[in-house]
Amino acid sequence: MDGTRTRRSLGLAGRINLVVVMTLVLGLGLVAWLFAASLTSARESIVDRNLQHESDILYLSIENFMMPGEAPIAARFFSEVAGLGSGYRLGLYRRNGEEAFSDNATINTVNANVGRIRFQPRSATVAPSSMGIPERPLLERATSIPPESVFFMWKEGGKTYKRVYRPLLNLPKCTACHGSDHTIRGVIDLRADISDTLRAETVTVAASASGFALMSIALAAIIGRLLRAVVVDPVLAIGRLCLDVTGGDFSGRVDVERNDEIGGLASTVNGMVEGLRERYELTKYVSVGTISSLASGQDARRVERTLLFTDVRGFTSYTEKHGAEAILAVLNRLLDNQAQIIVGCGGDIDKFVGDEVVAVFSGDDAPVRACDAASKIRAAVSAGADLYDSLAVGIGISTGQVVQGMVGSSRRADFTVLGDAVNIASRLCALAKPGQILLCDCTRDRLPSGAFPIDGPYKARLKGKAERQTVYIMTESPAAGGKKEAGDEA
Repeated sequence: MDGTRTRRSLGLAGRINLVVVMTLVLGLGLVAWLFAASLTSARESIVDRNLQHESDILYLSIENFMMPGEAPIAARFFSEVAGLGSGYRLGLYRRNGEEAFSDNATINTVNANVGRIRFQPRSATVAPSSMGIPERPLLERATSIPPESVFFMWKEGGKTYKRVYRPLLNLPKCTACHGSDHTIRGVIDLRADISDTLRAETVTVAASASGFALMSIALAAIIGRLLRAVVVDPVLAIGRLCLDVTGGDFSGRVDVERNDEIGGLASTVNGMVEGLRERYELTKYVSVGTISSLASGQDARRVERTLLFTDVRGFTSYTEKHGAEAILAVLNRLLDNQAQIIVGCGGDIDKFVGDEVVAVFSGDDAPVRACDAASKIRAAVSAGADLYDSLAVGIGISTGQVVQGMVGSSRRADFTVLGDAVNIASRLCALAKPGQILLCDCTRDRLPSGAFPIDGPYKARLKGKAERQTVYIMTESPAAGGKKEAGDEA
């Protein structure tokens, strides 16, 4: 192990699902938040409007009680409203924050202003109401100039109230009793119990959030399946096809028939695979050397190679006695078997010429691999005599300097080898008897001692050569000895 950790990447389907879920969560979450905010805003607006309306009614009631001098009735009215238990609580404060009707201060002020006993002072102190001490900062806002109604939330005794401080103005018609040295006479404190409303609102918001969550899950599942069918599955199919092509399987196709981008991509990939398949089929007719030349350049160069030629013996007479289908079937089996052996030994099929195979071996051990291929070809053909209608092959092997490069025209060319070593291998193949393997001395000299059973040397006259050439015979078993005079011919 190199100590590194492989990063796990989220697949395409996972990423799409993640994007869908995040989009739905954000979108529907925003909708849920806006719904809750609008619900809260509507509730606050309704409560504030109702409180304002109720405080206006109380304001008018107090005026109507006070003007005819019925202050005791107003005090009793406040007391009775507080005892109704209707969800509303009512209180009245003087502008200094003291609770009204709790003592004789206001009565004494009114009696002094009118110059007579307008109201009889109370004989006993009235118990304070349950409204408690007012909120000073908010009370000061309500009694400031210009006066304003102040709305705020209030919690007490496990309940939640919406509360309003409504200023009670000292109107000109009120100054005879209350004096004219102030604008605000007092503050009406009206509280509405909204605990049940808040609980209902919470339940509604929770139910809505649950509904939005379920909707998000359902939509995510539906959209995810839709996107998988429309996008992910075709892309995965294209990916699988590409993997198959990488492994050499060109038979697959992407079955996506649509007139959109995915369909266009699938069609393009199918066309590409078909083109690759056709090119792959062409490699059966083009040598590996040709393909390598196209990849590395087409310049000719002089190199050392080992050439192997094989030719089917008696094939001409065989064609005269058999039908075309039988001839091609046997020949293809024979050539295919030889080609597999040559490629398996590291050789390059340069070309097929009729019933002849031309192979090229490169590398320091090229002679060894060429002789190994020749030995295996001879053994395979001999073992498959019934399969090949008792046909046999002659084999010639030569090693030497050759010119390797592109030969042909601009429209049709082949990457091949030219030189004396090529001609010698061809002549040895033509000279070889059925089942015989002939080697030139250059090939023999490059073989390790004892690597193959070799008989020779012999002298043979080859076409195109003025002098007899030294040749060797690779036998199927160690040679038993024999004459090796200069006049012997293979």
